[in-house]
Amino acid sequence: MVLMKDQTLQHTTEQTLLHLDPSSLERFEIDLQQTVAEMADLLRKTDKPYSGSRPEDIKHALASSPPASLDGEPFADVLEDIKEKVVKQSVMVQHPYCMAHLQCPPMIPALAGEIILNTLNQSMDSWDQSPAATFTEERLISWLGELFQFSPEMDGVFTSGGTQSNYMGLLMARNQYANNKLDHDIKQEGLPPEASRFRIFTSERAHFTVKQAASQLGLGEKSVVSIPVNEKQEMDAAACSLAVAQARENGLLPIAIFATAGTTDYGSVDPLYELAALAKQEDIWFHVDAAYGAGLILSDKHADQIKGVEAADSLTIDFHKLFYQPVSCGAFLINEGNNFQYTSHYADYLNPPEDEESGMVHLAGKSVQTSRRFDALKLWMTLRCTGTKAMGGMIDQTIEAVQFLYEKIQPLEEFEVPVVPQSNALVFRYREEGTAPEVLDEWNRRIKEELFFDGTAVLAKTRLEGRQYLKVTLLNPGISEDQIITLIRSILTIGRRLKEEEARG
Repeated sequence: MVLMKDQTLQHTTEQTLLHLDPSSLERFEIDLQQTVAEMADLLRKTDKPYSGSRPEDIKHALASSPPASLDGEPFADVLEDIKEKVVKQSVMVQHPYCMAHLQCPPMIPALAGEIILNTLNQSMDSWDQSPAATFTEERLISWLGELFQFSPEMDGVFTSGGTQSNYMGLLMARNQYANNKLDHDIKQEGLPPEASRFRIFTSERAHFTVKQAASQLGLGEKSVVSIPVNEKQEMDAAACSLAVAQARENGLLPIAIFATAGTTDYGSVDPLYELAALAKQEDIWFHVDAAYGAGLILSDKHADQIKGVEAADSLTIDFHKLFYQPVSCGAFLINEGNNFQYTSHYADYLNPPEDEESGMVHLAGKSVQTSRRFDALKLWMTLRCTGTKAMGGMIDQTIEAVQFLYEKIQPLEEFEVPVVPQSNALVFRYREEGTAPEVLDEWNRRIKEELFFDGTAVLAKTRLEGRQYLKVTLLNPGISEDQIITLIRSILTIGRRLKEEEARG
């Protein structure tokens, strides 16, 4: 048989498939250079965090762009179309007024890392698909274990983020309890009859993924016991201890305590040492969701806030938050590496156990994913190029910026701040004494929407005790005091106009 070459197909692949042909490599350079130039030019011209386009406008514009073509289109034409209809209609995370969520401006070395890891396209499930990448990830996991003062027997794996890491934490808690307390192997036999009585204890401000994981793992949301918080929005350790005792009295089976180091809305950190001691006393799993707060470990000023993470059986870290990595990039760490027995599976074609004896490490057994990106590389490049001291300083600056915002609005009668900020998040709302709560709710919704759709600022909204509040999460260390003052004035301008409109009826 002779392989026949279609000249049209050959030309197309040279233009779009990266392989070792010189013309393919030339096109690779040209197209990536053009892309970087276009993005840099757009960022130079960015003067607001959002275009202001309405949902229907974006959908209508995209409707005229086909998602595929039969014979291919010139790269420059597709790039131009995407620039106008996608890029310009995106929130600009690099703008100081993009402050709604834990959505950071990414580090330049990490973006360079993205180019490398996507070019190499290593898959992190087996060593023969990612030889150097495997050892790079393992080396970085080991460094993280030292950073967070885990035991020498620690281990971990990179994940897509907090959702996956929290899921893995509960999976291990569930399987270890069944194995050690019930002599039951869930991996082989499925859930035991006692699983309906399993209980997980977590803060009422914990991330929704704790309940989500409980549901997905067959325990049901009812298995999650929400513990009250104090005025700082931290879990009440005494209330948790009481809830565990009451559960046992009622014939239920406590299997884990899930603490939070950095709640989404407030950045609050639960009393980790107290909760770790309680988990040890009760002989149950202790997981810490530090998706938000883990980055504080790099700060000379604020690292003490997360003291106690070293006592966790498992730890969630999101690097696409305070480590300033492009989405997605996270890690799941465990203090005792042998607990990966509860997630590991083997396939003859992929990760046979005998390969380990010859030094070929397969990471598939540590993850709930099979095919997985080489995300460790971009964090590796960031840590080396930027340095942990500078990264900690960036976090300090954002916390100081939120403190400045708090100090400016807290004395003003037109603002209500229910919780003193502990990190770089602040919850507040515009108010007017004597105004009905539902009217205040509507005013704050309108403030958020008007700031967003006129392109002034991207803020978030949340609820506290059923009432509507605004929220900022400042992750841009470049924001200035003048910009913060201007934002306050913009909020006051809209709020006062809404108040006048309400008065006129």
